[in-house]
Amino acid sequence: MAASTGGLVKVQALKPKEFTQEDISTLSNNIEQLIVMPDKSAECSSLLRQLFISLQTYLSGSASCPSLSPNLVQKILEVLSESPQPKVAGSMNKYLLCQMIISEALVEVTASDLVSLAAREAAGNANMATLFLTQGHRSKCLHKIVPHAKSWLFSQDFESQKTGLTFLTSNCLVPGKFVDEDTAATVSERLSHWLSSTSLMQAPNPRSLNIFGKDDERTVTEVDGTPSTNLFTVLNIGQYYTEDQLINIHSFSCLYQWLSNVAQRFESSIQNENATTKTSDDRGTLQNHRIKMDKATVTKVLGNLVPKSVEYCFRLIDQCERKARVQMDADLQLSSLVEAVRILDLICSLDEDQTARVFQEMKRLNNRISQENRYSTVLIYVITFFFHHSATVVHDPRDTYDFFFSRLVLENLNNQGFVTAVVSFVTQNLAEIAERTDILTDYFPSLFKILAWHPRLFLKDFTSILPMAMNLETSVEIFHLLLDLPCITASLEVMDKANKIETSTQSLDSEPVNSVEAFHNARYKPLFLYITRSKGGQGDTIDRLSHLHAILTEGMSSTRVMVCCQLVPILLRIWFLYILESEDPTFLAQLIPVIIERSSILVAVPELVTDVHKIFADQIVALMQAYPSMVTIQQSDIKEFIQTTANMAGRVQMYSNMVYVVGEFTSPAYCSNCTSETIGHFYESLEVVAYELLGQLSSQEHDAGIPKVLSTVVAALAKLASRCQDLIPRAILCLTKVVKQENLIMVNPSIKTFIVQKSASLIAVLKSPDTASVILNPNPEIHTAMWHQNNTSLSTILRGIDRILKINTK
Repeated sequence: MAASTGGLVKVQALKPKEFTQEDISTLSNNIEQLIVMPDKSAECSSLLRQLFISLQTYLSGSASCPSLSPNLVQKILEVLSESPQPKVAGSMNKYLLCQMIISEALVEVTASDLVSLAAREAAGNANMATLFLTQGHRSKCLHKIVPHAKSWLFSQDFESQKTGLTFLTSNCLVPGKFVDEDTAATVSERLSHWLSSTSLMQAPNPRSLNIFGKDDERTVTEVDGTPSTNLFTVLNIGQYYTEDQLINIHSFSCLYQWLSNVAQRFESSIQNENATTKTSDDRGTLQNHRIKMDKATVTKVLGNLVPKSVEYCFRLIDQCERKARVQMDADLQLSSLVEAVRILDLICSLDEDQTARVFQEMKRLNNRISQENRYSTVLIYVITFFFHHSATVVHDPRDTYDFFFSRLVLENLNNQGFVTAVVSFVTQNLAEIAERTDILTDYFPSLFKILAWHPRLFLKDFTSILPMAMNLETSVEIFHLLLDLPCITASLEVMDKANKIETSTQSLDSEPVNSVEAFHNARYKPLFLYITRSKGGQGDTIDRLSHLHAILTEGMSSTRVMVCCQLVPILLRIWFLYILESEDPTFLAQLIPVIIERSSILVAVPELVTDVHKIFADQIVALMQAYPSMVTIQQSDIKEFIQTTANMAGRVQMYSNMVYVVGEFTSPAYCSNCTSETIGHFYESLEVVAYELLGQLSSQEHDAGIPKVLSTVVAALAKLASRCQDLIPRAILCLTKVVKQENLIMVNPSIKTFIVQKSASLIAVLKSPDTASVILNPNPEIHTAMWHQNNTSLSTILRGIDRILKINTK
C-alpha cells in the first residue's frame, strides 16, 4: 500500500501545476514592482520565468486568454526597448524572458497599440523586432517597420545590423510591396559591403588591463594557424571578433536565403523551368525548380553582391585546402564548403554570365575532393551544380555521375547526412533527371541500396522515384530488385560485418558455416556482388538466387530486414500500377512467366511471402483484364503452371486466379489467335487437375484451399467447353463425376453442397449448347453495353435457363 501511495505522489508531482487568473494577477503585481529596479534583476527573472510558465499552462488548458495588466505590458516593452546590460546580474536573463513572453504568450497587445508602438519606438530601436515579427502579420504593422529596418542596416551596432538583415530577409516574401526593388538593392549593397570590407585585426580582449593595447593588435588566422592576409571569411579564426567581423559571419549565413528570397520575390523576372508547388515546408526556398533572372533585374536588385559573393565563396574554397588544427574547425570547413557550393549554384542560376568561371572552380574542387571520403557530402552538392549548369558550358558529367553513384553511395551508406542529401537531390530534380540524364535508369540499384539500408527514412521519397526509374528496359530488373530488397539489406549487413572482421578468401571447395564466411568464399561472393550491384543492365536476376536466400537465412530476422520486408508490398503495388499503364501487350505478356517464376523464389519471411502472393494473385487478374490476349500468347507457361497441382502449395489464391483467367479469357473474342486447339489444350490440362483434386479431397489430409480451386476449375471447364462444342460431352462427364463423388469428398458439408450444386447447374446449362454459349461465353461488350436494360437481353436468357433447371429438377 505504501509503495502504491508513493507512486501516486510521484505521478502527481510530475503533473504541471494548473494556474488560475488570480495566480497570474499576483505574479504580475510582484513583477511590476521589481522590473524597474536594476539591482533586483535576478529576483525579477525568477518571477518572469514563473509568469511565462503560467501563461503557457493557462493558454494550453483554457479556451480564454489570460489578462495581463496594461502597466506590466508597457514595462515589459520598455525593458525590450533597451539593450541588456551584461555586467548587471540577471539583466540578460530578464531581457530574454521578456522576449519569450512577448513571442510565445503575450496576446493582450491590440493591433492599434502595435501600430502606435511601431511608430513611437521602432526608429533606431531594433530590440522591438521580436514583437513586430511575432504579431505584426496579425496587426498589419510590419510595413511601417521596413524604413526603420533599412536604417538599422546602417547602424554601427552589430545587434541592430543583424536584426535589420534578419527582419528583411525573413519577410522578403510577404505579399504586397513589402520589399520593393529599392529596399532589395539596399540590402544587397550592405551585404556586399559586409562581405568584402571586413577588418583582419582581432578585437581587443575586453578584460585586458593593458592600457596601450599593443598586445591585442593581432590579425585573425587561417584554420592552420597562419596569419591571414586575404579577405576575411567565416573560416578565419580569432580569439575575439570585432563587430564588422561578426556581421560578416552573419551575412554569409543569410546570403543563400536572401538570394533565394529575392529571386522568388521578383517573380516577374523569373522564368520557371518547372512548375513549383510551395508549401509551408519549403516556403522561401527554391527546391523543385531552377530560376533565372534577366540581366537588368540582377544588376538593379543585386548589384555588386553577385561578384562579391563569388569572390567570397572562392576564398572559402581556397581556405578549405588548408589542414585544420582543431576538429571543430575541420567540421566548420565542411559546412562552409557545402554552403559555398550551394550559393555558387544559385548565383549561376540567377546570372549565367558567372557560370563559366565558377564552373572551372567547381571542376578543380571536384578533382581535389573526390578521392577523400570525408568530403562525400560536399560532392553531392558539386554533382547538383554539374547537373544544373553542365549544358551551359557544354560539359558531359557522365563520368562524374558514374564515379559518384557507382562507388561513393555504397561507401557512405552509414553517413545519414550524405544519403539524405542524395535522396533530396534526386527527388527535388526528379523530372529533370529523368528527362535529361540516365541516372535513374542506370543507377537505380545504387539508389535502392539507400532505401534498403535506411528503410524507415525514405519510403515516401522512393514511391516517387520508383515510377520515374521504370521503362521497358528496366522494369523487369526493378521487379526482381523489389522482391530482393530484403536480400539487399541482409547482404549489406553481412558486408558491413565482413569489413570489420579480417578473414582471408576461402577456396571453392570449402563450405561456409555462416553468411560472413560465405561472403569471403569465392563460390558465393559473386552472388553478394550482384545483389549489391550499383549499376543496372547486368541481367534481370541470377540462377542461384535460392542459394543466396539460403545463405542469408540467419540475417532475415534483423530489425532492418524486417522493416524492409514491410516496404516490398507497398513498392510492388506501385510497380504494378505503372505497368498497367503500359500500352505494349508484348512487353506485358513477358511478365507472366516472370511472375510465375518469382512466386516460388522469395525470401523465407512468411508475412512477406503471403503479401507478395496476394499481390500477384490480384495483379494477374488485372493484367489479363487489361490485355486478355496474354492468356493465348503465354499459353505454354500458363499451362505448365496450372497442370501441376503442386504449384498450389502456398499459392492457392494465385493458382485459383490463374485458372479463372484461363476460363474467362481463352476465347477467340479476346484473341484472334485463340483456336479450338488452344481451347482444347487448356481444357485437357484443367480436366486432369479436376480429377486430381477430387482424389485429394477423398483424403482426410488435404490443403484447405483445394475446394476453392476445384470450384474455379469446374467453372473454367464449363466455359471452355461452351466455346468448343466438341468438348461439351467430356465436360458433362467430368462434372458428373464431381457430383457423384459427393459422399467421398471429405470437406465441410456446406462447402461440399456448394461444389456439387454448382457442378449440377453447369451440367444443366451445358445440356443446352446454344444457351450455354450465351451464358458461359458472353460477348465482351456485356460489361459496357446496355444488355441489362432491355427485355431482349441477358435477363430473358436467364429466365429461360431457370425454366430449364426447374424442368430438369422435376
